[in-house]
Amino acid sequence: MGKRICFIFMLSLVALGFMGINIANSEEKEHFDGEYDKHIEKHTHEMKEDDKKILHYNREIESNPDNADAHFNLGILYAKKRRHHDAVVAYQKAIRIKPDFIQARTNLSLLYAEQEQYNESIEELRKVIEIEPKNAEAYRNIGHAYFRMGFLEKALAELQAALDIAPDSAEIHYSLENVYYSMGAYDKAISELKKSIELDPNFKQAYNNLGFIYYELGMHDQAITEFQKVIEIDSKFVEAYSNIGMVYCEKGMFDEAITILLKAIEINPTFPDAHNNLGYAYWNKGIKDKAMREVSIFKQLSGGI
Repeated sequence: MGKRICFIFMLSLVALGFMGINIANSEEKEHFDGEYDKHIEKHTHEMKEDDKKILHYNREIESNPDNADAHFNLGILYAKKRRHHDAVVAYQKAIRIKPDFIQARTNLSLLYAEQEQYNESIEELRKVIEIEPKNAEAYRNIGHAYFRMGFLEKALAELQAALDIAPDSAEIHYSLENVYYSMGAYDKAISELKKSIELDPNFKQAYNNLGFIYYELGMHDQAITEFQKVIEIDSKFVEAYSNIGMVYCEKGMFDEAITILLKAIEINPTFPDAHNNLGYAYWNKGIKDKAMREVSIFKQLSGGI
């Protein structure tokens, strides 16, 4: 919900003449292709393993159609494979067999929300609350749904209800921050993020969003400090490197930006924003051939603009 885990300066491919750039026969492309191929190979292996599990659970259901857990596990696997309809059907079957199956209802609600069926999501979550009135997660997820529908006051009310049940939840304070941020109440948003961090000092997304707000307020040094805290917690959190790179660009520190953006790409060669941001830094350094190459990679990874 409202994750501001990265921000980029979008380069105009048309204005800069980047359309159709060919990055073939470059050492950079060979490295990028090698890392990308490893990523795809890992993903393919995971998908094959999931197919085996799907076959296993279908066989279990053949022998015992009323196995609610098997239907539930199928729902998880189908959702992972983006087979949304099959996942919905599997969760619904689990719920028909076991009406008080809270996790199945919760997963179903999240799947509805992912497909922007927010009313259906809320309806399912209300049923969860009927079964378990003190379910803070259900109230929080209803708040998420209202947030995505643009009903900020309703979202705030549901999240406050969640907080009444679980006042020490760093996640709920984090969710409240998203609503306050969208309302333009930056002071309250910052306060909620600081509460999240107080409750969970390793909450990297909270530090990241705090850095983002500081950036928007023009507090660039404070923003960098927060992004650096993210990296201290998770040295592989690529968005933080990319964000620091763009703050450096904003400050005109393009050499520093290039260094840290190259680090971001080393961590995850398939993270589009880092390539686009690096292209921006190269362009401002007058290294236009590298700038065009990076934005071309960005275009490939993001499916075009």
